[in-house]
Amino acid sequence: MRIENLVVNCTARYPRTCRRTPFEVVVYELNYSSEDKELMDLLRTKAEELARQVNPGAANNSMHERSPERILADCIAGVVSEYFWKLYLNSEENVVSETEFDDASRQIDLKVISNNKKIEVRSSFPRNGIEFAICHPSYEFDVIGPYSNNYKPGEIQKDYYVRTLFHLYNPTDIISMISADSFKVYLTGGATWDMMIDNDYSKNKTLLPDFGLGGLYRKHLIESYLLVNLKIHER
Repeated sequence: MRIENLVVNCTARYPRTCRRTPFEVVVYELNYSSEDKELMDLLRTKAEELARQVNPGAANNSMHERSPERILADCIAGVVSEYFWKLYLNSEENVVSETEFDDASRQIDLKVISNNKKIEVRSSFPRNGIEFAICHPSYEFDVIGPYSNNYKPGEIQKDYYVRTLFHLYNPTDIISMISADSFKVYLTGGATWDMMIDNDYSKNKTLLPDFGLGGLYRKHLIESYLLVNLKIHER
């Protein structure tokens, strides 16, 4: 496993970007042909078990029913994201743990050990690359906060929201990539609940999945607040 602290200078390529300061990303790279195979197989097995339990309705589109392949892809992304955020946040000391899967519509992914504060982990698949996703003035990816539709009405408030990106042309490509070399996981940022409800930094937005209608989300405009610089030192 290789770990890289990537610094993206958005203004160099996208002069009109809102991201005026260097943007820090933590990148984990796994290779199936190495000792990473055991971990990658374990994550895939966990995702397959999760996929058999989830509702086929897309969490961000209650009118669309996902295919088995898309359900598995979403589960792989979720399991991998959870694992690597936990690994990153615990890199200095053991501060977060996983939560047991209860109900896909009200899942909490991680929690702070000392006080049970909740961390929601979300992932996305930007097909045009990580730099494009972070920097392009029209498509800047942000930290996704709470959202509501028929499957997640009035989602439980979380204390932290974090985001992972996977550079894949199609989301279902992750099914093969979890068993391949050069599989990269990008931890791109996070926000606290207070940041989410601050109108100076966050706003409501309808996000459109790649298959149709979207749901209403609260999103945090990650200009300067990154969980890379916001480690959870709760006591």
